[in-house]
Amino acid sequence: MKKILAAALLILAPVYLFAATAVNAKKNSGSKKSSGIEFGIGSGYVFYGDSETKDLISDMNSLDFSRFIIGGDLGFFVPLADYVTFVAEAEIMNDLFWKGSDHCYFLDYSFNSGIKLTPGLGGLGLTVDYCLGRRTSFIKFEDNETTTKSTKWGNGFKFAVDYDILYEKTHGVCPVIGAYWRRMPRGNDDFDNTISIYLKLLFR
Repeated sequence: MKKILAAALLILAPVYLFAATAVNAKKNSGSKKSSGIEFGIGSGYVFYGDSETKDLISDMNSLDFSRFIIGGDLGFFVPLADYVTFVAEAEIMNDLFWKGSDHCYFLDYSFNSGIKLTPGLGGLGLTVDYCLGRRTSFIKFEDNETTTKSTKWGNGFKFAVDYDILYEKTHGVCPVIGAYWRRMPRGNDDFDNTISIYLKLLFR
């Protein structure tokens, strides 16, 4: 895990510095296309692939556990050409179950990077991401002690469609609404499929 985090930092740090430099350069030059950072929050639903997790969720549903799903991401974007932008982000999706002292918290986290296409249809954007991530579970069920389990790191992908409401605004804060589907391998030929709707703020 330490090697993976170190590699992620080595890859993302130079790109982030480039993005920050590009933001200032674009602002100073008055260019229509600008780099920036983004922050998002959303919710959705997770279709788990492994039978153990599906059976556990079925048991909790039969016992009327409360459930709440919330996710968020933080990233940056760098225009490469007209209608083409490089995007990268760190993302987490939290699927939380609880009832009394029992709880099951599923934390799905990934590092994503890819290309966003804006075909010129208003603020419409289409994104394809490569994703590196895993899921960690914190489980306390039926008076047992809390156990922590993590899946293997996996390479997945994400497709997103969103709409930049203030797409003609070249600088400042711009709200974006969107949805995505992310497919992540969890080992043993199991895959998690996550569908989410989200709201993002672009700072450019």
